[in-house]
Amino acid sequence: MQAARNAIRLLRASSPHPSAVCGGEGGLLYAVGSRAFSQPAVACPALEKQEVTDRVLDLLRSIPSIDPSKVSPTASFKNDMQLDMLDNVDVMVAVEEEFAVDIPNSEAAKISTTAHLIDYIAGHPQAK
Repeated sequence: MQAARNAIRLLRASSPHPSAVCGGEGGLLYAVGSRAFSQPAVACPALEKQEVTDRVLDLLRSIPSIDPSKVSPTASFKNDMQLDMLDNVDVMVAVEEEFAVDIPNSEAAKISTTAHLIDYIAGHPQAK
């Protein structure tokens, strides 16, 4: 499954995702004269659930293997959208790129509905 995710990432790499600069381990670095100063990293504010919902639904509707009419905030990937394992991988990679997060395989395997996906992203501290 990891190999499939990596392959899909390579295919999608042609259109880089613009990500906001927020926080990070190093924080901000600036120089005054010959001295460099840094500020601690600032935590990103959490995304609002409605924004996450809108972005996830729009993203799912844009994936060629998904019938846009079957996308809803409570749709099941398998039962409603008829996604197979490779389609699920494509969805997870697209979501990772859209929200600038990494979804571990163990977590991705638990996400089976758009509601689960929305909750996961809305609760992810690094989602942008």
